[in-house]
Amino acid sequence: MAFPPSWIEDFVHQLSYSIFPHEVPTPLGCHYHQEQGAWEVALFPSMRRVKDHRREKDSLFPAAFSFDIQQALPLFEELHHLDWVAMPMTGENEVGPHLLFEGIVDGEPVLIRICSEIPRRFQSDPDLIISA
Repeated sequence: MAFPPSWIEDFVHQLSYSIFPHEVPTPLGCHYHQEQGAWEVALFPSMRRVKDHRREKDSLFPAAFSFDIQQALPLFEELHHLDWVAMPMTGENEVGPHLLFEGIVDGEPVLIRICSEIPRRFQSDPDLIISA
């Protein structure tokens, strides 16, 4: 994947200040692409690998965090829509539960997802799984 436009990198950096981990902070994952004239950006926590001595296999859990919506709102020049998607409506929605912001950032139309867990397509990426 090519490097993001600098305004996306700056925006995601500022947006990350609205995320408050409940445990030891874990790295954030970010996926972005442009579709139908708008930039889509997904921000999500990495997974924690927890050693389970009772089982043969380690368990993976999303890193717990809170997100301060009010702190994030001023980052948008315009906010057209804000939703909490508690349960995906179709099997095609791979991002799971997430906050969805639609608006304008740096003059660009954006669709921002703050995901509660790693989207399915990235769950096998070892760079997004950290040891406990």
